[in-house]
Amino acid sequence: MKIKLPLFYLLFLFVLLPFQVMAIQFKHLEPNLSNHNTTEFIQENFDLVISPNPAKSTVNLYLPKGYENAKLSVFDVLGKEIYYEELNSLKSIINISKWNSGVYLVRISTDSDSQTKRFVKQ
Repeated sequence: MKIKLPLFYLLFLFVLLPFQVMAIQFKHLEPNLSNHNTTEFIQENFDLVISPNPAKSTVNLYLPKGYENAKLSVFDVLGKEIYYEELNSLKSIINISKWNSGVYLVRISTDSDSQTKRFVKQ
C-alpha cells in the first residue's frame, strides 16, 4: 500500500525542517552577553566594532585589547581624511551629527597593526 503525502508535508520534511534544525543549532553558537560585560566581550574579538551602524548622531568605537594608544582616522568616500584623534582608551564616541550622510571609512592604527571598517551616516 502506497501512502501519498500532500505536497506541503513533503516540502516541510525535506526543505523547511532542515533549516529549522540549523537555526536551532546556530542559536546555541551565539554568545550569551547577559553574563558578560558587553564592552569586554567585544574587545576580546580582536576587531574594531562600530555601533550603531548606520548611525545618525554619534558612533561608538570599541577597540580590541592592545589598541589603547591608537590613532583614529575617518575618511570620506573620496579618501579625504575628515577626522583624526589619538585615542587612549578602548572605547570612544564620535559626534557625527554635523557630517553629511554617506559612507565613511574608519581606520585605527598602532605601531604594529591597523584595521579599517566602514559605517554609514544617515
